[in-house]
Amino acid sequence: MNTLSQIELSSLINDYVKTIDDLKDKIKVQRQMVKDALEGDKDYHDKAEQVKALNKEKNAIKQKIMKQPAVETAVAKMKELQTELRDMDDKLSGYLQEYQRVSGTNVIEGADGEMQQIVPVYRLVKKSKYNP
Repeated sequence: MNTLSQIELSSLINDYVKTIDDLKDKIKVQRQMVKDALEGDKDYHDKAEQVKALNKEKNAIKQKIMKQPAVETAVAKMKELQTELRDMDDKLSGYLQEYQRVSGTNVIEGADGEMQQIVPVYRLVKKSKYNP
């Protein structure tokens, strides 16, 4: 099996990052061309203005509803549940990583008997003072 050195991997990753950035730039250009074509059409522009006015009305009604005590309570509970879900997902990820290390396999049988694969997820994020 051909294994890549750290330098080769670093170079390969940097090449992919550059290619991805270039593709994003090309998509941006194409998106702008489509946007310009749409905004240049009078009928489209007129309908967009009507939609903007209706959205303004809709948002005003939404804000009124969101201030109702029952809705505020539901929103707070929803945020609490979302935080709990994120925490549970993080813990599950750790347990799955440990299971994979201990068992030497990336397959686990679910409570329903269905076989499930453990898949690591790797992302590249900018290093910052908050992410040492």
